[in-house]
Amino acid sequence: MVKLLPLIFLFTSCALFKPRPSLETMDPEKLLRSVRLVGEGRGRLTLGARQYVFGVDSVLRENQDWILAVAIPLHGEEVMILPDLKEAYITAEEADSFELRIADEFRRLGLDRMLSSEEFMRELRGLVRFSLAPLWGRVHQCGPREVVTECRLDEERYGIEARNQEFVIHRTIRSGVGLELVAKNLTESFFHQIDIRLYINRTYEEIRPPEFSLELFW
Repeated sequence: MVKLLPLIFLFTSCALFKPRPSLETMDPEKLLRSVRLVGEGRGRLTLGARQYVFGVDSVLRENQDWILAVAIPLHGEEVMILPDLKEAYITAEEADSFELRIADEFRRLGLDRMLSSEEFMRELRGLVRFSLAPLWGRVHQCGPREVVTECRLDEERYGIEARNQEFVIHRTIRSGVGLELVAKNLTESFFHQIDIRLYINRTYEEIRPPEFSLELFW
């Protein structure tokens, strides 16, 4: 019996530490449903050389407003509201405090010469809307599965891709300007980390920090 113990331990260890399936083999819709943008956690905003670290609390209200509340040390609480995500397009509304911080940084860095903060917020709303659509029963219209699969929500097009244990949602705003959501560290039901990144004048093969990065850790 003693001689069998190492074998028993070996088999139980293999069962306990069975590797997770590769994201490339998983159903894309399941991966989309695993993108988490609602809950409590921590966040980090990076714009140029400046970083803000904060606690974060986000909710999707019954009227489908997505609210992101952040508590920045020495600055207090600031809010971003992306309203009525069921609607594809909305009229411009007054910016909230966290959006104003982003707009100020866009001007400081000169990013507004290539992409206005208003256009960025519209694109960010579209990306969040695309990611949260399963919560109110909307199904993405996706083409044949490829390395990068094209999906639509209403008339807006996005590319989804699983690569290197990351699930990525791409949005090309125009030539040289792109927005992406990168989901990392898949648990049993959701991704533990979400990065929303804006790139300007970057080729697909180029590796450099994004102009804007909002990281959320759940």
